Amino acid sequence: MAAVLLLPVQANALSARQAVALEPVTGRHLFEREPAARARMASTTKIMTALLTLEQPDQDRYFTVDSDAIQVEGTTMGLQPGDSVTLHQLAAGMLLPSGNDAANAAAVEIAGSEEAFVRLMNQRAAELGLQNAQYRNPSGLDAEGHYSSARDLATLAAHALENEDFADIVSKQEIRMAFGNPPYNRSLYTTNKLLERYPYAIGVKTGY
Repeated sequence: MAAVLLLPVQANALSARQAVALEPVTGRHLFEREPAARARMASTTKIMTALLTLEQPDQDRYFTVDSDAIQVEGTTMGLQPGDSVTLHQLAAGMLLPSGNDAANAAAVEIAGSEEAFVRLMNQRAAELGLQNAQYRNPSGLDAEGHYSSARDLATLAAHALENEDFADIVSKQEIRMAFGNPPYNRSLYTTNKLLERYPYAIGVKTGY
């Protein structure tokens, strides 16, 4: 499992091949291990997807999800064809239960296609100066040329936490919301066990 988080690191207890401990206010790197090495980023991809989603207008406007977009392997938030959902709910759906369906549905709603949304992801990566990150899909499923580095993930996570909605979502173990056809109340639960086990954790995202 990989996790992007901001907390003290004991080097001798670290099993990860790549790692960065970043002080986000100053940008100072407190610890690094192979910080620029390119590696598969799995569902930590959704940090970028969720950030772009939460920057869109009309966060609470309900719309019907694209039926093709939600037909995806891996983890989901439980979307079904015909479901009504909001962008804010999709951001929560990709950040807590790590829904690949949520990531794809948001991408299509925002950009018209997953391919067009990926161009937005790579554009933002360039704007943030991420030198070893490249996106091929919104969800993080393995793909040729889809990678990031520990340094770039830490930089991206620190930037994303400046968004109040993003920071609020990733700090929660459970979020209740209403979506579906018609919308009905249900709960989404985080995959990030650090929020329960480590009292100072405030996020951000796991990936397998």
